[in-house]
Amino acid sequence: MKPEQGGSTRERRNSFALGALLFLAVAYTMHLAADLLVPIFFSVLMAVLFFPLVRRFKRLGIPPALTAGVLIVAMVAGAWFALSFLAEPAEQWLQDAPRSIRQLREDSLQADQKMAEIKALADEVDELTEMQDETPEADRSKPQAVTIKGPGIFEEFVGSLPTLAAQTVIVLFLTFFLLITADDFLLKLVRLGRNWTERRKIVTIARGIQSELSRYLRMVTVINIALGTATGLFLHWVGVPDAMMWGSLVAVFNFAPYIGAMTSTLLLTVVGLTTFPTPGEALLVPAGFLVLTTLEGQVITPTVVGRNLRISPTVVLLSVILWGWFWGIAGALMAVPLLTCFKVFCDHYPPMQFVGDFLGNTSRRQGPASSGADAPREAGPKAQ
Repeated sequence: MKPEQGGSTRERRNSFALGALLFLAVAYTMHLAADLLVPIFFSVLMAVLFFPLVRRFKRLGIPPALTAGVLIVAMVAGAWFALSFLAEPAEQWLQDAPRSIRQLREDSLQADQKMAEIKALADEVDELTEMQDETPEADRSKPQAVTIKGPGIFEEFVGSLPTLAAQTVIVLFLTFFLLITADDFLLKLVRLGRNWTERRKIVTIARGIQSELSRYLRMVTVINIALGTATGLFLHWVGVPDAMMWGSLVAVFNFAPYIGAMTSTLLLTVVGLTTFPTPGEALLVPAGFLVLTTLEGQVITPTVVGRNLRISPTVVLLSVILWGWFWGIAGALMAVPLLTCFKVFCDHYPPMQFVGDFLGNTSRRQGPASSGADAPREAGPKAQ
């Protein structure tokens, strides 16, 4: 009996070790292949978001290719309009920001501290000059070390433009083809089932993921646009230049729960300090935003999305951090939708239901494990 127990323990340890190694290998591969995987995953999310609209128009006799083409053109036009609207104020702020931050630092220093630093710098220069005068001619003729600085932010952005353009083209074309072939792909996926029960389960999982994720993305998009608009109006009211640009950034950042709100708060704090002369006026900017984002995260989102659509806040934050490490900002923005897909799959697939329960919020009322059509109502995130 003891040898069997020892063998079972050894097998569990080996399985755990192999699982850990597999996770590390997959994580490293996803991190390494970010340039390829990010546009693919983003295209899938866009297709899931717009597919109900394509299906609705298909029932009215409009071909899916026409509806998908109109949606792609609308996406391109919207992105072009947003970039045209935000490019000039963003460029102006990037030019003025270093000077404003430098002026802020100078104002925060006392006059005697600045004079002491200048005097110390002058003394160091004098010492270096004296050492140079005492250096023999032979040593002076030696070649001096040259330090080559790396590319700046602007150079890095320009260098990444070809990759960004290629990813944009991939997203547009892949989203179009996913929208017009979604039904055919689902039919081929259903045929993988060995019997009627398995095929029905595949349809249930696919429909559950599509329904919950599409609903979540639509609602969160509307909420984030409303938050960005409210923030822009508030900033315009207090006198911040280019208020709608900051409101647009807030709307985009808010797709990453918790981290997006913290990033927006820090950014608006810098904006306030570089815009207003007194600390009281400057801190009014982040304080007003904190009121708005607290109202959105604690009242509006739970009410609109639904209090039963919850994932543990700890799991949400860990997901944002993990996907952010995988794919940077794009990963942080897609973290919650991907987590939602995974939880819906776990809720529908009996061997993985314990994982879905683990991801869920324990504060909700406990009940029997759900399956079938009831599972999607319990899946989904409570963002922020």
